[in-house]
Amino acid sequence: MRLLIALAAAATLGLVSCTEADQNAAEQDVNQAAEETGQALENAGEEIGAAANEAGEAVEGATNEAAGAVERATDDNENTHP
Repeated sequence: MRLLIALAAAATLGLVSCTEADQNAAEQDVNQAAEETGQALENAGEEIGAAANEAGEAVEGATNEAAGAVERATDDNENTHP
């Protein structure tokens, strides 16, 4: 969202006659918004990676539990049953 605002601000600069100080301030705002957008995207990427890792761990655990349950259910060796 900030990126769209920054782009709109940049486009407005070309359409409106501003003082050089106003243009510099607007350019700084655009740069700040772009930097914040980049940081937000980086943070989102890290969070997605962490969530994917947790999901993988959960699937691995569930798979191991299911494999153990199948092994116990199909074990017909009387010496291994309590």
